[in-house]
Amino acid sequence: MRLLSVLLLCVLPQLLFSAKDSVLRNTNAVYEKNIKTVRLEQGQSGFNFPIIELDKGATLLLEFDEMSSERDYYQFTLIHCDAAWNTSNLQKSQYLQGQGYENIENIAFSNGTLTQFTHYSVVLPSDNVKPKLSGNYLLLVYRNFDESDIVFSRRLMVLDAKGRVDVKAIQSNQVELRPTHQQINFDFYLEKDYFMPKPYQDLKSVILRNGEWNSQISDLAPQFIAGNVFKYQYQTGNQFNGLNEYRFFDIRSFRMSTAGVKQRFNVSGQKHIVLITDQTRRFDRYFNWRDYNGRYLIFTNDIPLPSGSTTESDYCYVHFSVKSEEELKGKQVYIYGELSDWRRNEDFKMFYNADNQTYEAVVRLKQAYYNYVYAVYDPATGEWDTKHFEGAHSETENNYQVLMYHRNQTLNYDELIGYGLVNTQGKR
Repeated sequence: MRLLSVLLLCVLPQLLFSAKDSVLRNTNAVYEKNIKTVRLEQGQSGFNFPIIELDKGATLLLEFDEMSSERDYYQFTLIHCDAAWNTSNLQKSQYLQGQGYENIENIAFSNGTLTQFTHYSVVLPSDNVKPKLSGNYLLLVYRNFDESDIVFSRRLMVLDAKGRVDVKAIQSNQVELRPTHQQINFDFYLEKDYFMPKPYQDLKSVILRNGEWNSQISDLAPQFIAGNVFKYQYQTGNQFNGLNEYRFFDIRSFRMSTAGVKQRFNVSGQKHIVLITDQTRRFDRYFNWRDYNGRYLIFTNDIPLPSGSTTESDYCYVHFSVKSEEELKGKQVYIYGELSDWRRNEDFKMFYNADNQTYEAVVRLKQAYYNYVYAVYDPATGEWDTKHFEGAHSETENNYQVLMYHRNQTLNYDELIGYGLVNTQGKR
């Protein structure tokens, strides 16, 4: 009975909610409930940080599912943004080559799955949507040539490198933060023939942890400049919570025993997966294991190789639970990671079950290997806290990205002129 109550509370609102969210936000967002598993990654490597170099032939692969057995007609375009992701004051013809939009023609229907869906994919840039300028871009997918009929949006970056970014991730130099935080130092080596008259005003840096924008540090000016080298060797202000290694579960198979899964059952023709109840790790010592830095890998092991593709991976309802001796009054708990678009996604909000002393949620997900954590959101401050359930350790393996922007003096837009990537343990 208790399981059914959770199911009704968490699943039915997702099934019944059909109102369309039409307010454009310059971030990763899905505006329709029937759009699932949106992925934008580097086409050649599959790395999920969506950055490409200008005019170097690099591509991004966009994929998503629509929970319908009938195809729809989608287009995409790009909107240029500044370093803070505000829409630039540029005309589309100034920053895009081609007609400015492209049809998404590559479709495939689900094959051998209980849940019927249509899979869409497209490679970009295309001849009709090709960036002329570097900087931040918002990818906008819409329906039937109507840009007000928004389906989803995704952030991507176009780099026109004018220098080299050397990044180092170390244990925090601040004594009180040394057990829990990581410090990011970097130098930007600007090309000697690149003109930058006002670097302290026009040069901006952004540091990201694992490609997520919620935790960005974006207010660092050069500490000092030595010739063409811009030094960012701060002792404070460049510290990140080191997090913990991500939790994981494996639902690539509905037939075999897999990591993190406690129970499987069907209700009204829908597959359900109950995960093992998680425990808080707030007071645990650091324990190292290989994780995916919050990402997920779509695949199914229920189909013989070489299949297991995106069209053969089925959907199911995944039941999450994490122990909490009391409800966190005035705060909200979310499942967090790439599976939630690295944002406060209401589909991933958890509800407190006082009988079990657990936070619980039921989320519709595709067959995959998933990483995730539990995050606490404070509506009063707008702050995220992963330490409550996960703890924080300076030894944790993380990726850090550094982006360097310069205000173009002619067209008054933010160019992306530098990019650096480092892993705290030398991995990717």
